Amino acid sequence: MHKINGTSGEIIWRLNGKKSSFVMGENSEFCFQHHARWLQEDAGDGIEVLSLYDNSAHGTEHGSGREVHTAEESSGKILRVDTNKWTAELVHGYYPPKGHKLLSKSQGSTQVIPRSGNVVVNWGSEGAVTEYTQDGEVVFHAYMDSGDLGVGVENYRAFRFNWTGLPNEEPAVAALEGEDGTAIYVSWNGDTETAVWRFFEVTDGSGSRKFLGEVERTSFETKFAVPGKKSVGRVSAEAVDKRGRVLRVTQEVSVEPEVLPPKAKKTKSHGSEQSGVEGQRVLGDEASTTSRWEEYAILKVFRIAKDL
Repeated sequence: MHKINGTSGEIIWRLNGKKSSFVMGENSEFCFQHHARWLQEDAGDGIEVLSLYDNSAHGTEHGSGREVHTAEESSGKILRVDTNKWTAELVHGYYPPKGHKLLSKSQGSTQVIPRSGNVVVNWGSEGAVTEYTQDGEVVFHAYMDSGDLGVGVENYRAFRFNWTGLPNEEPAVAALEGEDGTAIYVSWNGDTETAVWRFFEVTDGSGSRKFLGEVERTSFETKFAVPGKKSVGRVSAEAVDKRGRVLRVTQEVSVEPEVLPPKAKKTKSHGSEQSGVEGQRVLGDEASTTSRWEEYAILKVFRIAKDL
């Protein structure tokens, strides 16, 4: 790796290699590297810190050609160079998680996340990515694909950034009235900014609204139970961010009756109790009025099962 004067093109120093300007410390060497980035530039004290992805391998990906390996596995590295003593040392090394052998012959990256100090290592042609805490604990590890498809998947770079989602589509809202009262359900696929959902009853045809209450958004779908088993006709909701701004208003929807699965009940057949479902006939029940077609279908199923 070379540091070059941007004006004159003069080489200021070389890091590693046959003509290194530095004495390389233990495990600070690298080979076929990618994605070198400054983390701390020289502020007059002669100390610089940088990150890189150390492939430590070069050659064909399918194992049938010539390959060069300088280490058993690839890694992400943080290096500290001292131009006073002309030494280089390894600050942190981020190696494949236990049970995963990752040695990429091409591509790869190492990203240090500014605030947390966590490190994201992309394993290049191995098609995997890992996030670590600053001290090397694995936060997550994933492959871009699996099975036969995973064999050919490669990834040039991988980065983690904050993502803000404000979808173009409208939030989904539904209201159901059941034995326990009315519940309103709302969700907004892709949204990251809603902190609170506010719920309203629509009181007339002109869109006038009455405030029903609000609920903090804690997951994908938010549920609001209308207080006091109050019966309402039409409802809507507002998505509100942490600063109190209304991001989006849902459409108005009518309250629909809640439809639940049939309740289980005990039925008697041939003198013994059996579990049944309300509204559903039970085979062998003397009191049931099974049609000829139902009897034929049942017998047919039994015959097919016997033949199998």
